[in-house]
Amino acid sequence: MNGSKLIAAICMLSGSTVFAQGPGGPSGDGVWRRNAYYGEFQTFDACLGHQPGTGQYHYHVTPVCLRAQLGDNIVTLRNARTGPAYAEQSSGWHHSPILGWALDGYPIYGPYGYSVATDGASPVKRMVSGYQLRGITVRQSLPSWSLPNHQGVSQNLSAAQYGPPVSAQYPLGRYLEDYDWVSGAGDLDRYNGRFAVTPEFPQGTYAYYTTLDASGAPAFPYILGGQFYGTASGNFPTNVTASTTDYFNNGAYTSGSSGSAPAPQLTSWSTKYSGQSATIVSPFDPSAGPVTTWPGTNSLGVKTSGSVTTPTAAETQRIRYSSSSVYITANGLAGYAMGPWFSPDMTAGIFSNFPSASASTFQIPTAPTVAATPTATGGGPQGMWVNGVSVFNFIDGASYSNASGGDVGGGLAPSLLAAISSSASFEQGPMAPGSLVTATPLFFTSLATSTASAAPPWPTTLGGATITVTDSAGISARAQISYASPTQINFRLPTGLATGAGSVSISAGGVSIPSKINIQPVYPNLFLLNASGLAAAGIVRVHNGQNTNEQVYQLVNGNVVPNPIALNGDQVFLILYGSGLGSSTTATATMGGVNATVTAAGPQPTYGGLDQFNVLIPASLTGKGNVSIVVTAGGKPSNAVNVTIQ
Repeated sequence: MNGSKLIAAICMLSGSTVFAQGPGGPSGDGVWRRNAYYGEFQTFDACLGHQPGTGQYHYHVTPVCLRAQLGDNIVTLRNARTGPAYAEQSSGWHHSPILGWALDGYPIYGPYGYSVATDGASPVKRMVSGYQLRGITVRQSLPSWSLPNHQGVSQNLSAAQYGPPVSAQYPLGRYLEDYDWVSGAGDLDRYNGRFAVTPEFPQGTYAYYTTLDASGAPAFPYILGGQFYGTASGNFPTNVTASTTDYFNNGAYTSGSSGSAPAPQLTSWSTKYSGQSATIVSPFDPSAGPVTTWPGTNSLGVKTSGSVTTPTAAETQRIRYSSSSVYITANGLAGYAMGPWFSPDMTAGIFSNFPSASASTFQIPTAPTVAATPTATGGGPQGMWVNGVSVFNFIDGASYSNASGGDVGGGLAPSLLAAISSSASFEQGPMAPGSLVTATPLFFTSLATSTASAAPPWPTTLGGATITVTDSAGISARAQISYASPTQINFRLPTGLATGAGSVSISAGGVSIPSKINIQPVYPNLFLLNASGLAAAGIVRVHNGQNTNEQVYQLVNGNVVPNPIALNGDQVFLILYGSGLGSSTTATATMGGVNATVTAAGPQPTYGGLDQFNVLIPASLTGKGNVSIVVTAGGKPSNAVNVTIQ
């Protein structure tokens, strides 16, 4: 293949954007309440969940990993060390399952429902929210939908209640009140639901829907609107005093499960993983895979607010019912691997809030009623997902303070902050000295004053930006920059950095943008060419003593897709590219779960920070189709990439 072109392309590959912090509030004036998806997204895990200091794992937006478990029109693009990458199914949708239940007793479905609400034979479509960004430049009035959330506040605000003018620092969408609900603009009402027939309720029910935009990203108001449609009589009782019948308990369904209990309220709860221990992928070392315990301290000096020191059962643990209510007892921990969680403002770039077992009971009415007066949804739990994890809404606990001229309260949305990820794997996490990494801005930060790229040897100033990396020993060094723009900088960590918690400072236009990172001696990352994890690699075929170069990819309608590799009895070497070998001088590899011989591993000679691995493809993989490849160095496995073998 054209190796030089591939390598040049690899060195220009971008890093990833990062994906949340706690409930409650809002603090501040409480008028312009900050949007949790805007203010907290940087600490969400791959499942789009996180937790406050109390350790209560929850979602503010669609629970994507739960949807994948329940078969809700989700496809898996690839599995990464930091969690799976999912995409929405592009066609052939079926009606979404029940994902959870709100405090008013109405079900919460995924994003897909019948196109005609009262016709279960009509085509399935993505439910469209009726909320839209307001066409405002000043924040001097409230949208009508939000008034029940602002008791005693007039729609036209006083000057002391104004929010900040719309700007780069305070863009539309930062606050909940930046949105208005427009009748007829979508499928759903201002509560983010509708009355419709569903597979579980063929006679019809009111139901909420999690909402996505056309790209598959969460769409405001995400789960519930600002108020409940029904009477919010559900709660989280400390003790269950009613006479109840067990439906599920201690890992088994009971004799009560065959009774005349209300079926959808019972049968929708997920119990498949209730007998397994909850796991997380730790941000300290995602390459270690899921773990069943996580302590509150670490050698990096990071002290976390949550911990599980004894393996704890995941998902729903008990389901029981009375004549009027269903009671669900759960630990609040999902049945899939949660985490990792990152926050570039915290020590080593690690979000210090970890999940803890909540051991709570949730009560919902079996016969919900429409509320005579809308009840505002506050902060904290608004219901429970069917796996026993809390449903939160769009509040992040902060709001604008007119007197101080900034946001006050929970969550985090600083004006100057950048996320650092591997330029190869797009993952946050540990980084080895000499690695190729990518900085992306959070919120409205501008990383450089112009756009520029450079050929090796890379300069330490580019696009008006310079980067200083400081290690745990307090030693600082300038980084070489290969590409710079206001929204992305590709650079190389200096070599010789001490292990431990480090920091990065990007200086441009007279300001310094901070970030914190975890520096480790070795942390291998492999480059990929598309969202499905196709390896950024080439092929060298040895046939009759002659070497030929081939590609592992092809372009189809502008998309990078695999070019199947035919072994044909030849020796075929996969030339992989990565970064993060650090102090390691050797590597091993597996392909399709089979040990593969690594004939060479080390720095690629032209581009600093780029590593090359020559791997002999085992003949036993002939006809295996898509196979996963992992390189291990210094005891650390890389992210998985893949190729297709005929």
